[in-house]
Amino acid sequence: MSGVRRLASLLAVITILAACATHPDGAYYPQPKDPRTVTLSHTLYRAAQAAGDDPERYSFALIQTDAVTAFAADDATFYFSEGLARRPQADIDALVAQKVAHEVLGHAGARRTLSLSVTAGFVVLGVVLPGLGLLDMLVNPLVVRAFSREQEIAADSRAVEILRAMGHATPRRTLAAALRAAAAVNGPVDNGLLATAPPLDDRLAKLEPLESLAEVAAHAPAPDSR
Repeated sequence: MSGVRRLASLLAVITILAACATHPDGAYYPQPKDPRTVTLSHTLYRAAQAAGDDPERYSFALIQTDAVTAFAADDATFYFSEGLARRPQADIDALVAQKVAHEVLGHAGARRTLSLSVTAGFVVLGVVLPGLGLLDMLVNPLVVRAFSREQEIAADSRAVEILRAMGHATPRRTLAAALRAAAAVNGPVDNGLLATAPPLDDRLAKLEPLESLAEVAAHAPAPDSR
């Protein structure tokens, strides 16, 4: 019975931890009339609409950092960096659309379910073979991060569709340009086993073929003749 009680207790702890909400360091709610708030709110609304979701259930906060980054949390809650808010509108559209893609594809819930499943499996093994459950601390991050990298590619693909619905005539180029711009600001990243996103070159390769230069020229704004 002691093994059963131990298993039940561990599973209860797993459930409690899974329910705990987390947020990035430096996160805060901006003033409603702040120009950054207006820009991001409008962009998020458009992206949610373009994805076929209900914009009214979406919310966001800012992160106090110059890095160009964003996070998709649970319940359609997003965290956008101050660095992102200062980017040109096309970059904001692309990176917000990519995070909305994570939401509509259900990625946060899928990652959580996978992590809990792996942990529960090792808990059961730990009851049968004491000590084996400690392997969860090593294996779980590797499995979840590999899954996260696959999700990132899927979100990029869905973001292209969202950007097209938002009115971007060359959505692949728009997203590729935004990813390059963010990488230029953020600097080198760790592409090791624990990286949650695939290397930039891999993401850009999946966006190929980009729209032709003729398509870009065809949709370029006409020069001002004044």
